[in-house]
Amino acid sequence: MKKKNIFGRKFFELTGCIHNHSKYSFDSKIEVKKIIEDACKERLDYITINDHMVHQAQADIPKKEELTAIVGIEINDKKRNNHTLVFNSDKIIKDKNAAEFLEEYKKDGAICFAAHPIEKRASAFFRKYPWTDHNVDNFSGLEIWNFLSNWVGGLNPITNGISHILFSNLYVRKPYRELLKYWDDLNIKHDKKVAIGSIDAHTETWQKFGIKISFLKHRQLFRTIRTNVLLENETDEQSILKALQEGNSYIVNYKRGIPYNFYAGISAKSGDNAIFGEKISFQNNLKFYYNLPKNAKVDLFCNGEKIASQYNERGNFAIDKPGFYRLEITKMKLGWIYTNNIYVEKY
Repeated sequence: MKKKNIFGRKFFELTGCIHNHSKYSFDSKIEVKKIIEDACKERLDYITINDHMVHQAQADIPKKEELTAIVGIEINDKKRNNHTLVFNSDKIIKDKNAAEFLEEYKKDGAICFAAHPIEKRASAFFRKYPWTDHNVDNFSGLEIWNFLSNWVGGLNPITNGISHILFSNLYVRKPYRELLKYWDDLNIKHDKKVAIGSIDAHTETWQKFGIKISFLKHRQLFRTIRTNVLLENETDEQSILKALQEGNSYIVNYKRGIPYNFYAGISAKSGDNAIFGEKISFQNNLKFYYNLPKNAKVDLFCNGEKIASQYNERGNFAIDKPGFYRLEITKMKLGWIYTNNIYVEKY
């Protein structure tokens, strides 16, 4: 846990990995205790465990003061599509479509995120699990970068299977542009839809000729895509979930660099300011500031369109109209940091 001062406001920054699977999932046999131990070794502040259609991991979580383990669920529809990460509810809703189960979870006070809503496949051997009904979007937010989904998306066992296993990080370059556009379109359609990044860690195995190899292990993926949250007060489970729900967070691939002194936000000479997920009134001399640990390409997006770029370690962009603004930061054309939006409103 770090402390950051942004525009004179003090935040706790927690780094964490969302969307892990344990022995309770139908496709994973990893003990909860081992997941927690690996998370602590990688100095994570929080993780979430979202097993498929089951909510049982809580009883097996060892108490660790340095780590907050949040147990949710991963729900899907009858056709095993429309996967959804559900928090603040232990209700298992089966055999219903997305519109039905999202409505039930909303009534239950749950927080929901659409998981890997757009997927690609290089090989027909692996099926997709996309969000199939884009008319249904009654969720708080969505995964814009899912490590496992991206990794499988480029996997062809015949042409690149071995290299995919040995050099997995090379095949997870950046979020799909189509998925980022879908997120932007949701923000245009609604007042606000937030984004998270996830690893979808199961720990996979390959077995042939009596040889068994485990890969994409939890600890390995803990070093990749994380969602860092900014908290002004409490740092408990509910505060983390609220920050995720509000978009007070950003997605970062730690393989591209540790964002130890990264901060960004919009500020005005009047003293008004806003961080990710917050609103600010449009006014004169409004600027989107950023600070990075090293030089990188920084793209500014407004209402889903890239409107400016800089290559620098620190700098700012002038904000000359209302809209929702976010940053995409890349290194050598590889995805590094993706911020949630800041909403600049008319007077």
